[in-house]
Amino acid sequence: MASAADGAEPSQDENASENTNDNEVLNPDMRRPGRGSTRRMEALSDAVFAIVMTLIVLEVHVPTGPPSQLPEQFLEATPTLLTYALTFITVGVLWFGNRTQSELLIAADHPLVWLNLLFLGLVALIPFSSALLAKNPTTSFAVVEYGAHLTAASLAHALCWVYASHRPELIRVGISHRYLRFSRAATFLLATFYAVGAAIGAAFPIVGLIVFLAAPIPFISGLYYRQLARHR
Repeated sequence: MASAADGAEPSQDENASENTNDNEVLNPDMRRPGRGSTRRMEALSDAVFAIVMTLIVLEVHVPTGPPSQLPEQFLEATPTLLTYALTFITVGVLWFGNRTQSELLIAADHPLVWLNLLFLGLVALIPFSSALLAKNPTTSFAVVEYGAHLTAASLAHALCWVYASHRPELIRVGISHRYLRFSRAATFLLATFYAVGAAIGAAFPIVGLIVFLAAPIPFISGLYYRQLARHR
């Protein structure tokens, strides 16, 4: 049979074979609609988190009154500053968790992408809840709304991992069943904190805020991730 190098036209069978081989090299998951690399999903996630972390600082305004009133104006801005700090840390914890999940994934399918979009949609609304709490820090409704919102975002984040961890084709080879079982339960810890804080905040707003402040501690300190590592 003449080859393309001989100047002859390749046969239809040869073209089909070459196209099949190209598809397998470029994307071994082409046969699964909606399934592919996690790169685009990770890029979108990082972009959303970067925008949210920028937007929450826009609620912090420099005092514009007379210099003699700066101490009083600074005290008035304290709830906004504290809410900014709390929200930035919380968003940071969610981003770190999302990063940790991404390092364990090798592919993303259609349901996982949409679960991640649900998570990002809730994260994108965090500046609204943060602004509401900053203006009404001791109001039950604002505290409950803030806690309920973060509970929903944390639950969506947890569901992403629960879904992916039940599908071996989406996660890295070599992850033990012991780790998967423990991580599926542990991933709901942050949502539990915020749900408890919101429930308490309905009656005692200040106590609810204290729970929100305590929620990131296991994650910032590394305790949460050390426990995960022990179950690998």
